[in-house]
Amino acid sequence: MHHFRVLAVDVGMGTQDVLMYDSSRNLENCTKMVLPSPTRAVAARLRRLRCHVFLRGETMGGGPLTAAVAEHLRRGYRVAMTPRAAMSLRDDLEQVRAMGVEVCESPPEGFEEEGYQVVETGDLNLELFRSVAEQVEEDFEFDCIAVAVQDHGRAPPGVPDRVFRFENLQRLVEEGKHVLELCFTSPPEHFTRMKAVERVLRKTGSRYLVADTKLAAVAGALHGVEERPAVAVDIGNGHTLVALVDEQNRLAGVLEHHTHMLSRERLMELIRRFLKGEVSNREVYEEGGHGCVIAEAPGIEAVRGIVVTGPHRRMLAGERVVFAAPGGDVMLTGAVGLVDMALHAEGLV
Repeated sequence: MHHFRVLAVDVGMGTQDVLMYDSSRNLENCTKMVLPSPTRAVAARLRRLRCHVFLRGETMGGGPLTAAVAEHLRRGYRVAMTPRAAMSLRDDLEQVRAMGVEVCESPPEGFEEEGYQVVETGDLNLELFRSVAEQVEEDFEFDCIAVAVQDHGRAPPGVPDRVFRFENLQRLVEEGKHVLELCFTSPPEHFTRMKAVERVLRKTGSRYLVADTKLAAVAGALHGVEERPAVAVDIGNGHTLVALVDEQNRLAGVLEHHTHMLSRERLMELIRRFLKGEVSNREVYEEGGHGCVIAEAPGIEAVRGIVVTGPHRRMLAGERVVFAAPGGDVMLTGAVGLVDMALHAEGLV
């Protein structure tokens, strides 16, 4: 009997969490890695360099990389980036140029004479994972490669990022998407990070899927949780997402906010009122969050469980919640969500 194998890579701002799933093994026995995120690794490399730099490659997560580029410029060095690499900092390349970055397809004039280093960009380094797998005699052939990145999407002119991201989430609720179908085999063009990952995956010849990290976390948090309706809460470094999943496993509501703006009391208040249908999109947006939409409010008494994940999950310690730990490891929540999405696509769950 063929064993179904999935390489799941959940790319966050702090870490990238990798699971080499094999259906012939217990989940706990599957090979896994928790490594610094690509944006942190590239930022660390930049900080060690004392020369001009030319960044080339795919669009990737910003955050630490953006801060490291700004720091390198302040030191007096020149920073040049290809257009795709530059979109890691901002979708609008004029904003990147305004930072002092030179956007060009090849190293600019003066770099050769003064000395420079090339730095590769990208959210997905399959060769890194392959080299580790080969050193421990782990098979690196997979039926599916599943990758999650957080992607706000490139907003149309005049539309704020926060509004555009939430419009995309709201559409999933309106379509009544199954929680394990919150992914793409071909992402829309406006998801620039997902498209960058897709370009890498297309070269592998494997089947693949791409998802948003928050939605992969929702799927993973509910792994093994049978009761419905249920709520999954992902309290991340940047964003907190509250997702309601109904009896048919459909995404029935989402509320997304910024974690640093929330206290334990405010988050629990929002969850209770969200489940009663009392939180408006405007309330969350005007408070600095992204938004809120709910198809049908079940009331908190109807919800069979609230499952919490994310690096700041301890914010809700002591509340009547369950901490997600699929396979006994909270760091695998997003990766397990990706595996479940891949298995669902194959009709295996």
